Amino acid sequence: MKKCISIFLLWGLSLNAQVGINTTTPNSTLAVNGSLGANYKQVTANTYTILANDHYLTYNGTGDATFTLPVIGTGTTSYTGRIYKIKNISTSAITLQASSGNTLRIDNTPVTSFVIPLGAYAEVVNNTNTTGGTWDLSFTVLPKPSNVEIYGSQLSIPPHGNGTPGVADWTNHTTTSYDTGSGTDLWWVISKSSTTYAHTAAYSNASRMMIVYEYQGAPFNVTNMYPILTAGNNSSFPDVFTASFVSLANNGTGGKTRLTVSVSRIDFIGANGSNNSNWTGTFLLNLLLARKY
Repeated sequence: MKKCISIFLLWGLSLNAQVGINTTTPNSTLAVNGSLGANYKQVTANTYTILANDHYLTYNGTGDATFTLPVIGTGTTSYTGRIYKIKNISTSAITLQASSGNTLRIDNTPVTSFVIPLGAYAEVVNNTNTTGGTWDLSFTVLPKPSNVEIYGSQLSIPPHGNGTPGVADWTNHTTTSYDTGSGTDLWWVISKSSTTYAHTAAYSNASRMMIVYEYQGAPFNVTNMYPILTAGNNSSFPDVFTASFVSLANNGTGGKTRLTVSVSRIDFIGANGSNNSNWTGTFLLNLLLARKY
């Protein structure tokens, strides 16, 4: 009698259009009220043929790898709707290729293979075609983007030491009038060292100045940090400057961040009557610090 009941139950289940697991009110052909598990495998071999019972594959080998999708046939080997998920956590690339006679469909032009770069993820699903695109590349995620921290500020370019009149050079922050910012977002001009122009028949050297700035807030993490500098002019003078990065290090007062910059005047060299290229105005240095992590 128990066998008959079991047969009737199974027969009734097969006729039901909607099946529920852990639910008495399924709203789909198969409704699962709970977690779902599928086969997971980590691959380290450089060549791997994907099996019929694989589902989620992670590659963590050394060197470029080739993953080959199963051969698609008919009947029980048609595999229509089968999904494979592939994640590349190695430092190399995976070439995902279809078996002989099959193809991958990224758009309307089938291809034989697709490269999954390091850090990327791809998902393929089998369609009903045996030609013209056997596997749809249904979803891809590129490697995670690099996160970047950005900080910006405007610093002062003090007058040249040999201007007319000039501002004498200093060291150890003995002059404070060219500091910029406020609170912890404050930059000191620790020192400036001026080099006057040299203009002869044989050569010309621009007026320039080496400036050391020190940030008074918490030291920056300078690992993988890249300064971008532009010199600006906020005055009525025609002066044009170029700023060159020299160094960025946490070697200042109490380990504070110090930025060393070389600034040169480039619109003219020498003297023109009472005007000379040893500048006397205060100009701007636009600073952008970008750290990649």
